[in-house]
Amino acid sequence: MLRIKSALLTLALVSLASCGGDSSNDAYEQALDQANTAQAQAIALAVPSPCNAAAQCGVLTLTSVSGHCGVADYHVYSLVSPTADAASAAAANERMLADRAVSLAPPTSCVDAVQAPPTPACVANACVAASPAN
Repeated sequence: MLRIKSALLTLALVSLASCGGDSSNDAYEQALDQANTAQAQAIALAVPSPCNAAAQCGVLTLTSVSGHCGVADYHVYSLVSPTADAASAAAANERMLADRAVSLAPPTSCVDAVQAPPTPACVANACVAASPAN
């Protein structure tokens, strides 16, 4: 009986030791990885062409995570591309995952850097961010 208790205690200690580190930090890192993967997927699906007019272009809104802060990140893409709907859905998923990562991050101060979304334009059958007027 004593051997069984000793073996169970040893197994429990080894199991705890293998966890290593702060579990809250691990949850944040995992959430951040998921958000970054989702962001890469959304960007890959947000292709700039085709387009014939600016009305066929849109702006995909993503959230870049920096610690306890989320910053809007914009990508101009074609609303008529075969992957446009998938890009929009992937962006919504990315924003949800980014919000989760931000909520799990250790508290830090955030710099209020608000950037307006770009105005999309269609140039040479590709959606681009319009240059501001000089």
